[in-house]
Amino acid sequence: KTSYDEDGNPSNDSTQSYFDKEKIHPDSNRRNIIHKSLAAGGALLATRTSRASAKNFKSRTDEYEVRKSEAEWSESLSSQQYFILRQGGTEPPYSSILEAEERPGVYACAGCGTPLFDAKEKFHSGTGWPSFASPVMGTSNPSVPNVEMEDVSNIQYQLAGAEVRCRTCGGHLGDVFADGFLFVGTPAFVTGKRYCIDGGAL
Repeated sequence: KTSYDEDGNPSNDSTQSYFDKEKIHPDSNRRNIIHKSLAAGGALLATRTSRASAKNFKSRTDEYEVRKSEAEWSESLSSQQYFILRQGGTEPPYSSILEAEERPGVYACAGCGTPLFDAKEKFHSGTGWPSFASPVMGTSNPSVPNVEMEDVSNIQYQLAGAEVRCRTCGGHLGDVFADGFLFVGTPAFVTGKRYCIDGGAL
């Protein structure tokens, strides 16, 4: 996978090539946006953050049922999928065709195929990313969802949300926020949660 830097020179850094292509930067993740918005008095609703490696999470590579080397992940995923799932990246808002998708079905992890969200739980949040009210529960243990949430304090969760990953492969999916009550008439109003998910992870 050959990529090029800003001057058109070949580079082996596939992450940089994706940033260049999409005109985004690692520092443009959703949590940074939220923190800047808070400092500027901005609203939380239309923003979203994510982190490449959450401090309160187990290793993305060693502690999941489906494991691959980074070279194997890079080979099996597209540049965008690798950037999101394995490096915790964030796609630009309204860039995924899944944001407007309304057909019935189940959204699965692009990394391992695990069912993650049912289309019945999808709603239009106006944030620019596919949004869901709740995840699919596991088949072996119906009380445990196929999506796991970062272990953060309740204060942090209420203010800035928490990262969510695929429980099978550890792939970064996006973030979950406690503002579902704002979306009257949607499934999120019932659950109180808004799962803000990168379409490239599905």
